[in-house]
Amino acid sequence: MHPRNIYALPPDFVALARRYPPLRPYVFLTHTGPSIDFKNPIAQRRLTDALLHVDFDISLSLPDNRLCPPVPNRLNYVLWIQDIVRETASDVPLIRGIDIGTGASVVYPLLACRLEPTWQFVATDVDRDSLISARENVKLNRLSDRVLITETCSSKSLLSPLEQDTTLTHVNRILYEFTMCNPPFYSSVDEMVQSAETKEFGPNAVCTGAEVEMITPGGEVTFVSRIFMESLHHKTRCRLWYTSMLGKMSSLHEIVSLLRDHQVDNYAITEFVQGQTRRWAIAWSFGTRRLPDAYARINSPALQGIMPSRTTLYQPLDNISSSLLPGILSQVLADVDGVSVTLDSSSSDDYIYSGLVRASANTWSRSARRRKVTAPLRTDTHAHPSLVMKCRIQCRRSPSPTVIDKNKLHGLYLEYQWIEGKERSTFESFVSHVNRKVTSFRSVNC
Repeated sequence: MHPRNIYALPPDFVALARRYPPLRPYVFLTHTGPSIDFKNPIAQRRLTDALLHVDFDISLSLPDNRLCPPVPNRLNYVLWIQDIVRETASDVPLIRGIDIGTGASVVYPLLACRLEPTWQFVATDVDRDSLISARENVKLNRLSDRVLITETCSSKSLLSPLEQDTTLTHVNRILYEFTMCNPPFYSSVDEMVQSAETKEFGPNAVCTGAEVEMITPGGEVTFVSRIFMESLHHKTRCRLWYTSMLGKMSSLHEIVSLLRDHQVDNYAITEFVQGQTRRWAIAWSFGTRRLPDAYARINSPALQGIMPSRTTLYQPLDNISSSLLPGILSQVLADVDGVSVTLDSSSSDDYIYSGLVRASANTWSRSARRRKVTAPLRTDTHAHPSLVMKCRIQCRRSPSPTVIDKNKLHGLYLEYQWIEGKERSTFESFVSHVNRKVTSFRSVNC
């Protein structure tokens, strides 16, 4: 479960029913306390209505034959999107997203717009009944100025909102920061039935979704693969992250294999666990912004082989004074051509040094130093400097995070967080250079 999810603990059904009276007939006592029958579709709908109304001031109007979204699970996905957007687009004043297959509830845009007042959405769907309800729900929640419902069809691009007139200038084009999607999980009715039958204790809640919402030719892997293949054409028209939820762990392996086949290394994996329900999500980007490991990697032995490379690296430092380390690191960084450092002005007990490093060129590698002998680095004070790498360096004391299972750092250590850059090798070589110089600097002055 996402750490900011307000449903970390089960809701107080009695208190919830007091605040939302239509739920009262469906609350009953069990040996563990008040509950509802999650296999009763009406009870499930009243619970969804209650949570959305009480916690988010959202009202829903849903037809009986369309999916009733479980709010805690949907909130997990929205909060993760919120995390990765905040991390990589903190300087963007207006955030635009695309919700592919928004459904009758249009729940993702509604939740996101309640949480983020500067976000806007284009939400698409192929089902006309769902589109009618989605438009009603947007209007009902007074969000018509921020959520646009668009009809599409199976023969059109899943990323059709990105297909604007290419004759428009770059300034006038509408750009999006992210896409999101909760795809149909199953390839057939038989697969959906078999999935329910193979659950050890049976389904813990009734499924209210229609076939058009639950089933697609080839299942979720084919659907998300199609989004990815289309994203290869659009690339940075979605400036940050293409994302999708996945219902099966095995699907992650296939999607990551597709990303790697096309040399896309900037991606993220997360997991949403809500009660007995487990879902996954994947994000990929053609931009240069990088996510912290906390948002891009999960601790799952079954998935370690497909995890993206770490963006946080550590270097333990033995037998060095904490009072000397900030000065040594500052001198090492000052000696690197083409690198600027902005020190964090705020103090913290978590670190004794924190600086944002920007590199306009790779001047520290062995090949770069050889080139410098014959062609010194050119600096043009009137030109806007390019950026080949941005990272944050912090000097920290233990207790430290686990770098690898059963291997914890002790004492002082350097933490490098890769923030931006195209080539991972540039970041890694910079980390190696600074580590080597700090170590040698310490040895000379011991």
